[in-house]
Amino acid sequence: MTTLNYDLAVTYYDETRGFRAGVSERYRAAVRRITEAEDGTRFLELAIGTGLIGLPFMAAGDDYIGVDISRGMMRQIAPKLHDLSPPALAQADITDRLPFAADSFDVVQAVRVFHLLGDWRRCISESRRVLKPGGHLIIVEIRRPSDTSAPPPWAVVQDKWGEILRDLGVDSASIRHGNGLTDDMVLNHLCAVGGDTAMIDLLAFDELPVSCRTMVERRAKRMFSNDWALPEDLHSQAARALCEWLENECQRADDFVQQRMVFRAVIARF
Repeated sequence: MTTLNYDLAVTYYDETRGFRAGVSERYRAAVRRITEAEDGTRFLELAIGTGLIGLPFMAAGDDYIGVDISRGMMRQIAPKLHDLSPPALAQADITDRLPFAADSFDVVQAVRVFHLLGDWRRCISESRRVLKPGGHLIIVEIRRPSDTSAPPPWAVVQDKWGEILRDLGVDSASIRHGNGLTDDMVLNHLCAVGGDTAMIDLLAFDELPVSCRTMVERRAKRMFSNDWALPEDLHSQAARALCEWLENECQRADDFVQQRMVFRAVIARF
């Protein structure tokens, strides 16, 4: 499993992965609070993408550097900063050697990326190398709250897509880019390599509303990275079948529903 380059998603990434106004700013406040950040604190974000998480840090004048394998994604950041200083960015594969000296950063964070990494342990090793003694490594995934039992209505689209692929003879698990990584696996590894660790929910937020039709349209347009490896003919067949299901069988196809989510962080201090 190689590191996934999101150049293909540049034009729609913010639309499909973005947050409501104010969520990223609240995230910044939570990270600064939990790390006891000061004016001189140096931050590194692994897989910064289009800056959805990093922009509030940069706009506030934090000493913030972003690294990503995709130049196309990072090109979206500077225009969002308008007249502020150009962002500090570097292109690199975060599962390879990072282009920074040892003991360079007080905080290294990765948001919504570790589940996509092949050699995630190497990424942790490199993060430790560039962290200053006593620095924080923050690995964040977006999860449903622990007390939430029912999935959102549009989750049936994802289930149906998997069913259609199986009917076409495609093992959907074989083309997924996810590595099956869990929060506990990350936590246990960080403990094993000597980190003072904790797992906390940094903050809760409401995702942008989504309908079943929205999810079907995104599947049809190949907006999910785990569809990129599908041959064109198979994808077209699957998309047609999914659209037919939407029109003929899907209940509440056009109901927009927002889902409560949390930024769940595994934090280690070395």
